[in-house]
Amino acid sequence: MSSGPLDVVVMGGGIIGLACAHELAKAGLQVEVLERREAGAEASLAAAGMLAPLAEAPEPGPFFDACRASRDLWVSWAAALAEETGMSIEHDASGSLVVALDSTEELELEALANAARALGEAVEEIEPETLGHWVPDISPAVRRALRLPGDHRVDNVQACAVLAAAATRAGATLTYGFDVQRVERLGDGVRVTSKNGRRDADRLVLAAGAWSGRIPGLPILPVRPVRGQIVLLAGVDWPWGGSVRGLHSYAVRRGATGLLIGSTMEEAGFDNHPTLAGTEDLLAFARRTFPGLAGARTDAVWSGLRPGTPDDLPLLGPLPGWSAVLAATGHFRNGILLAPWTAREITAQIIGGTDQPPSPFSPSRFLLAV
Repeated sequence: MSSGPLDVVVMGGGIIGLACAHELAKAGLQVEVLERREAGAEASLAAAGMLAPLAEAPEPGPFFDACRASRDLWVSWAAALAEETGMSIEHDASGSLVVALDSTEELELEALANAARALGEAVEEIEPETLGHWVPDISPAVRRALRLPGDHRVDNVQACAVLAAAATRAGATLTYGFDVQRVERLGDGVRVTSKNGRRDADRLVLAAGAWSGRIPGLPILPVRPVRGQIVLLAGVDWPWGGSVRGLHSYAVRRGATGLLIGSTMEEAGFDNHPTLAGTEDLLAFARRTFPGLAGARTDAVWSGLRPGTPDDLPLLGPLPGWSAVLAATGHFRNGILLAPWTAREITAQIIGGTDQPPSPFSPSRFLLAV
C-alpha cells in the first residue's frame, strides 16, 4: 500500500537526512523520512561533533566556503532548534588547540597557521604555561601550540535527537524499520518500495550515508564506507572545553568529564566494528599527547562508517537523468559540520526547481545521464 503521494521522501535518518527533512517541512512541504534503523544510528552517532573547517579544507575554494558558512550557521541553528523543541544541544565555542610534539609536526603546524591566516581565520600562539593550565595532562614535550578560536564542537548525539524532534514538530513523518528494496520512476516523481510498503513522492532526497551508492534501481554512486573508530575516556577534569588536535588525531571534550579520542580512517568495506589495532592506535596517540591520562577510565569504544567519495567532496543535487532524485550524501568526515548548510542547499534546489546555478558538488561530475 502507498501513503502518498508526498512532496518529498528523505531516504536516511542521519543528521543530514533529518536536517533536510526539518528544513523542507518548515518550508511547507509534506515530508517523510525513511530509515531502516533509529534516528542517526550510523555515522551520525559515531562522530565526535567537531565543527572545524580548517581540519579538512585549509585552502580556498567552494568546499572551504561551504564548511565555514555551515560552521557559522550552527550557532543560530542550534539555538533555533532548542527554542522549537525545548531540548538543548551542547555547543562549545572554545576553539581547537593544535599541538606539535616533534620537528615534522612543527612544520605542518606552521603550514596550517599560514593557511588559516590566508583564509581569514584567527590563529593564536599559546604559551606552554597557558596550555598546561587549560590541559593539565598535556605532554611536556609539546614544542608549539596554536589555538583556532573559530573551531566549535557540538554533541552530535544530542543534535540527532533534537533534529528528530524538530522535524516531527515541523510536520515531517519519521518512519523507522523501512528497508528500501527498490526505487523507480513514477511519472515525474519516484516510488520507493520496501517489503512493508511503498511511498510515492514528487522528490526523493538520497541521504543514506555510506549506503547511498547501493540503492537498487538508482544509478550506482561512487560512495564508499570509510570506517572510523573512537574511544571514550571518562573522568577527565580539564578547564579546557574544546578539542585538542595533533596533526592526524584528536581529542574532543564530551560532557563535563568525557574525552573522545579519534579517529581511524580504514578502508574496511561495510565491516563496522571496533578492532584491537584501531583501539591501540588511538590510545597510543592519547598516551603520547596526554601522558597524564594514563589512569583515565576507558568508558566505551565504537565505530562508524563515513560516506567517502573519490574526491572526498559531497554529492549534492539532482542525479543526472533523475531530476526527481537529489543526492545529499558523501560528506565523509564533515556530516555534522555541513548539516545546516546542506539542508538549506537541498531545500533551495527543491523549492527553486531546475533554474539553479551549477554546483561544484553536483553528482554529474561522476555520473552521466541514464
